[in-house]
Order: sequence, then C-alpha cells, then structure tokens
Amino acid sequence: MRRMKKTKRMKKMLFSFPALFSFSSVASLPLLFRRRKGHGVHSPFIYNLITKVIEEKSPYYIFDEIENFRKKIIAENTEWSKITVREIPSPNYGKFLFRMAHFFKYRNMIQIGGSTGIMSLYLALASDTESQCYVLEERPGLLSAIDDFVLAHHLKRLHLMEGAYEENLKSLSAFLSQEVDFLFIHSLPDGMTWEKLYALCEPLIRKTGTIVLHPIRKNQEMRKGWHFLQNLSQARVTMDLYDVGVVFFDNKLPKRHYNAYFNHGKKQNLYTNGRRRLYFVGRRKKSSKNRSAN
Repeated sequence: MRRMKKTKRMKKMLFSFPALFSFSSVASLPLLFRRRKGHGVHSPFIYNLITKVIEEKSPYYIFDEIENFRKKIIAENTEWSKITVREIPSPNYGKFLFRMAHFFKYRNMIQIGGSTGIMSLYLALASDTESQCYVLEERPGLLSAIDDFVLAHHLKRLHLMEGAYEENLKSLSAFLSQEVDFLFIHSLPDGMTWEKLYALCEPLIRKTGTIVLHPIRKNQEMRKGWHFLQNLSQARVTMDLYDVGVVFFDNKLPKRHYNAYFNHGKKQNLYTNGRRRLYFVGRRKKSSKNRSAN
C-alpha cells in the first residue's frame, strides 16, 4: 500500500516538473531577479526611491476621485471611453507618477501623449499650486474628456495643449522661464524619431531633471526609445521597472543601471501562471469539498 502511494506521488512529481519550463514560467523569470524593498541596494538615493516611491502603498484621497472619474468616462460608452480603456494605464501607474512628483517636488512637468488626460490629473494634483503641468496631445478633442474634473478642482496649474507636438514643444521653449524638472513620455509622435524628439525636449530639461518613459516593452519602437535614453551622455541613473523606464540626469549621482520590481496592478506571471508551476511535491490536493463531489 505504501509503495503504491509512493509511486503515485513520484508520477505527480514527474508530470509537474516539465511545467516548470512552460512559456508562462519562462516569461516570469525577468521578474524573479528584480530588486524589492531596497534589498541589496547601497545607494541611499535608490533605496529611498524604491521604498518611498515605487513600493509605497499609502493611499491619498485624490486617488479614488480620479479613478471614479475614469469609471464615469468609461461608463458613458463614447469614443473617449474606448480610448481610455485602450490607452490609459492601470491606476498603479498614476499613483507612481503622483508619488514621483510629490516626493521630488517637481515644479515644471511635461507629458507627451496625454490621450484622455487621466494620468495628467495624477501629476497635476501631486504638487503644490506653484507647480505647472503641461500636457501635450496631437489628436484634437481628447483632452476635453477631463474638462469637468479640471473645473471642479480648479486646476489652473494644469495646461492642456492640443496640436502638433513639435510646435507645442517649440512654443514651450520660447515662453517657459524655468526649466522642466520632469518629462513623461507616453508615446512617440507619428513620423518623429527619438533623436528629433529629444532634440526638441533637451533645451527644456533641467540638468538635474527626470524622464519617465512608458511603456518601454510595448513594441520595437518603444524599446528602441528606452535604449536611446539609457545611452544618453547626460543619463546618470537609469531604472528598469519592466514596463516603465526612469532616467535621472543629476550629475551628483554615480552612473549606474538598476532593475527593480513594480506592481503595475494587473496579475503578473510571477504570481499566477509562472509560480503556480514552481512546485515539486506534486499537484495540490483536492479539497474535501471536491473529494466528496467526486
């Protein structure tokens, strides 16, 4: 009897072992080797960034207000609704942008590729009234989706700019009296190279400024943009959050690249398909309810 049970257990082990090498498990491997909670980080700057910004979970009341407004737009079932569902990232990205702007106290911020403007609300509400946030979107009418929210919260520091990116960036270079602390690139303008986009943005960015690029793994063009930013001579610290790339230009920082974990709010392979297959004892035992049903 014991031998039969041992044989069955060995068969389960053999059948579960090949699943370790399934596609979903291999896809989760990049997440397994990313820094979490600051472990193994010797730089105080990066440690604070990971623990107080990237993995910070303290809620702010404004998060619920923004997400309720997002749900309202989606529920209206308009063209704005479809674009919001398709293009606006999950709430965790907005919270990340909010915490970045709040922690570093950015004064001037620019977002390229505002879409329907939900992420722009996180940026604008993160800092005090003296800060300014400029949102650029070349497709007409999209930024009007957040007009009601902007009026209700008296967001005079949020400037919505529609039209060609090149013209708007040149106009910002002409009239901005202060350099930009934070640049968030959400999309590459049609017909523009990364070299040209950066040439337009470079006069605006402060020497200690920050660039955030998302999504860096969406397609070949976005991956190319992330590699371009990483290789800039001004780039000191670069951080790969798997779907988000962060570049710091501060010359006081030692030049180094980091891979860190970021919970983007959706089920990731590490905690679903991938990890479920990383066991050797055999398949999970059926519950008493399932056994009785059988």
